[in-house]
Amino acid sequence: MNPYEYALPVPELIERYRRTYSGAVYDILDEMGYPHQALATELKPVKDRWVIAGPAFTLKGIPDPTGDPSLRERRIHMFEAMRAAGVPIVDVRDTSFDNQAAHYGEMNATVGAANGVVGAVVDGGSRDTRFLVDRDFPVFCRYLTPVEAVKRWSYYDWQITVGLRGALTSVVPVSPGDFILGDLDGVVVIPNALTVEVLERTEELVQREDEVRAEFLASPDPVAVYRKHGRL
Repeated sequence: MNPYEYALPVPELIERYRRTYSGAVYDILDEMGYPHQALATELKPVKDRWVIAGPAFTLKGIPDPTGDPSLRERRIHMFEAMRAAGVPIVDVRDTSFDNQAAHYGEMNATVGAANGVVGAVVDGGSRDTRFLVDRDFPVFCRYLTPVEAVKRWSYYDWQITVGLRGALTSVVPVSPGDFILGDLDGVVVIPNALTVEVLERTEELVQREDEVRAEFLASPDPVAVYRKHGRL
């Protein structure tokens, strides 16, 4: 089954999710019985204003102190697989908890963008930050470092279920086609099968919040507004 087939076109999903925000999406997931879909609080956008949305293309990396050439050489095929997805995708990287090297950088962004990548979520480090900022390419990561990954960490496999550190659980599983939304508050992972339902329910929530916000601004009696809607 193609993990990138949804009831709505992917570009439409991306555009509409970008008009929401991570807190509202999380609230809907929580109401639906999925409270563990937020990634670790340390995982943030490099630039505060960056928002990322799109289906996940997953990568698993492992420590590689020898610089195994066979591992590094096969990574070019990963970009072929990205292009084969046929839709805009988010590069989601499980680094196997490595905290030493940069697991993403400008060259990854350049080649990735040429093959459908619209941003990256990296449970580890990134570098070449000035170039990423100049091209306005959104990267969410745990830290920035100049340390090269060669002889420290390498690509291992892709398009498998991976695990990124979570906010409420040690690991949040992410599978190809799960939908990603990230903003300044953090990153949430929407399970593939729930992508459209969560979007529609989130849009309804945001609309209600806009109405409540307007009433709070206009009313001299905030208690009455709260009692009417039961939400702050």
